[in-house]
Amino acid sequence: MSAPLRVAFQGELGAFGEEAIQQIWGGDAEPVPTRNFFEVTAALTNGDVDRAVLPIENTVVGSIQASHDAIDTTAEIFAIAETVVAVHHCLLGTPGGTFDLAQHVFSHAVALAQCGKFFRAHPRLTIHSVNDTAGAAQDVSNLADPLFTAVASRNSARRYNLEVLVPDIEDRSDNQTRFIAFARAPQSLPIGTPARTMILLTTDDVPGALLNALAPLARHGVNVRRIETRPTGEPWSYRFFVEFDHQVGDTEAELVVRDVAALSTAVRLVGTYPRWGAGRRNSIGWRSGDFPIAD
Repeated sequence: MSAPLRVAFQGELGAFGEEAIQQIWGGDAEPVPTRNFFEVTAALTNGDVDRAVLPIENTVVGSIQASHDAIDTTAEIFAIAETVVAVHHCLLGTPGGTFDLAQHVFSHAVALAQCGKFFRAHPRLTIHSVNDTAGAAQDVSNLADPLFTAVASRNSARRYNLEVLVPDIEDRSDNQTRFIAFARAPQSLPIGTPARTMILLTTDDVPGALLNALAPLARHGVNVRRIETRPTGEPWSYRFFVEFDHQVGDTEAELVVRDVAALSTAVRLVGTYPRWGAGRRNSIGWRSGDFPIAD
C-alpha cells in the first residue's frame, strides 16, 4: 500500500485548507500545516511535501493577495487542480462560555473581513488578526478563558473542543473560497476535459500594452475567468495573473498562450487544471482519480 500524498496548506489542522485537501484527494492525502503561504510553496519546492494548496479567491473579499505573491515568487510549481470550499465562520468559545462574556476575538484577517456585518453589529468585541483560523481556535482552547474567542469552522470547534457561541457569522450564507492545488511538474489531462489555464504576464509600461497583450484572448474566443494585478516589487511596475476557460486539446487555447507571449515582455504558464464543477465530477468536485497528476 502506497504512502499517502503529503500536502502542504497554510494554517493548523482544522483550517479550511485542510477541507480543500479532503475535497481534492479524500483520504489519500496527509495534510501538512505551515505558518504562511510562502512556507506552503517552499515546502513543495524543497521536496518536504508532494503537493500544496493555496486559497486564490473568496466570494466576499475577493482575491487572496498573499497567495498570488507566493505563486509569483515560486516559478518551480505548477497548478494541477482546483476546488471550492463552502466557508461558514462561527464564533467559538471555551466550554461553558457564552457570547455575553466574550470580549476578544482572534482569527485570520481574511476571515475577519468576511464577517464585517457581525462585528459592526457588536462593536464591544475587540478583534485581533492572527496567522489562521484554526490556529486561533487552538490558542483559545489553550487559554481556556471565556473572555477569548475565535472565528473558525465547526471542524475547528470539534478538533479543539470548543463550543459554537454564534453560528454562521459570515456576511453571506453562500460564502466560498476557491483553492488551487500545485505540484512540482505540470500534468497531462484527457482531451476534451473542461479546463482552466492560469498565466502570469508582464508588459511594457506604455499606453495600450496590456490591452494588446490580452487581445488574443478575445480574438481566439476564449472566456477570461479572472484578471488579478500584483506589484512586481519595483515601483509602479505590475504583473498580471490571467485565468481563462477552455477544453483540453482546443487549438485556439494553445494559440492564445503563444500570441499573448509574443505581445508581452514575459509570460509564465502557471498551469492547466480541470475546472471545478464542470464535466465529470462527484458531489464534492474533482478527485485525484478523475485525472492524472504528475509526480
